[in-house]
Amino acid sequence: MDPLAPDGGWGWVIMVACFFNQVLSVGIPLSVGVYYVAFLEEFELGKGETAWVGSIHTGLLFGAGPFASALVNRFGHRLVVIAGSLIATTGILMSIFSPNLYFLYATYGVITGTGASLIYIPSVVILGEYFDRRRGLAFGVAASGAGIGSLVMAPLLQGVIDIYGWRGSLYITAGLFLHACVFGALMRPAHTSLNAEKRRIEQEKSWFDVDILKDWRFVLLMCNNVLWNLGGLIFLVLIADYAHRVTGVDKDESCFLLSVFGVCNAVGRLISIFADCQKKLDKLYLYCISHCVCGLAIAMNPTTNRYVTLVTYSAIYGLFFGVMLPLLGIIIAERFGVKRLSSAYGYLMMAEGVGALVGPPIAGWLYDATSSYEMPFYFAGGVIILSAAVIIFIPFGEALLTVNGSDGMEDKILTDIEYLVVEMVVTTL
Repeated sequence: MDPLAPDGGWGWVIMVACFFNQVLSVGIPLSVGVYYVAFLEEFELGKGETAWVGSIHTGLLFGAGPFASALVNRFGHRLVVIAGSLIATTGILMSIFSPNLYFLYATYGVITGTGASLIYIPSVVILGEYFDRRRGLAFGVAASGAGIGSLVMAPLLQGVIDIYGWRGSLYITAGLFLHACVFGALMRPAHTSLNAEKRRIEQEKSWFDVDILKDWRFVLLMCNNVLWNLGGLIFLVLIADYAHRVTGVDKDESCFLLSVFGVCNAVGRLISIFADCQKKLDKLYLYCISHCVCGLAIAMNPTTNRYVTLVTYSAIYGLFFGVMLPLLGIIIAERFGVKRLSSAYGYLMMAEGVGALVGPPIAGWLYDATSSYEMPFYFAGGVIILSAAVIIFIPFGEALLTVNGSDGMEDKILTDIEYLVVEMVVTTL
């Protein structure tokens, strides 16, 4: 138990602020499929090239995690969130005047993605400072903001695009991002007086906690996050266009699949609160099972041309996607400690960013090469299931260390696991 975590009081205000920050910083990127269709029609380029816009944005949302964590360690959550809000708003406004797709790579992709990361990362890690006994509740409620964001943003943005065009809709998006300044201003430090001074001195000694990268369990978590994000974002980018082309439904109905994903995502994140209450349950097993179900749900999409079935697959994916994400913060806190939560989460977001950056373009190129959605969806589902296979080594390795003792065993386990993971990835690809 962390004696400095208030587990209430101003922490409830922080939880609500984090909820709305995740509605904005994650909900908008998860609705990337709406803009993907608009960009395809506007610039008339290949699906692979067009997918880079959303990929760069989402890749930096997660990939700038270590940078965001370092800034949090140095300047605090409040200033970083406010700066992120201003940067993201600037990037969106610049995107309105983009003459071509490549300009959007820099504005909507790099600038806005970096700003969104500076909003998102502090809105996760600050909860570890304010909550201990109720940490699962806080993580679950705040993380449900991403699901609610997906539910609300997709139809909202599609409706605005239908009326004002995609350029006009960006004025609305910029205004939404600017609201994060208000929520960031509420994020005052949890610790005061001597504790705050001690914490500040510790953080200034090292912006980046590199020691955690020597932990074999954390290495596997990073591999897991690269793989599942490589596949996970493909669904969000392609599903609206796929439904429109294969089932013949209009754009509003195809966009509804993202809303189904969003509401089930929010429900799943709330379910994770119940999972956290089960103290005897190793969250890593539920985390692994959720990966498997997500992979299967994505891989099943090209097997049907019925809209109702696609709704079902979107709901299943959204539900288990929502269960999975809050568990990551809980797993980090339980296995690596709250003091390392900021740095650990930052590194894992960087790993997620790598996967999110390359996944959709690979899917787009697979479609351009085969003129079919089968390979992109099969590829996405396959790598997510592979990510589950990677993560299952952690509890087995921990059990082996417990039985045999840790002297000399950790290096051997890490070497063996690295070999197995590399062999699995090479075989799959």
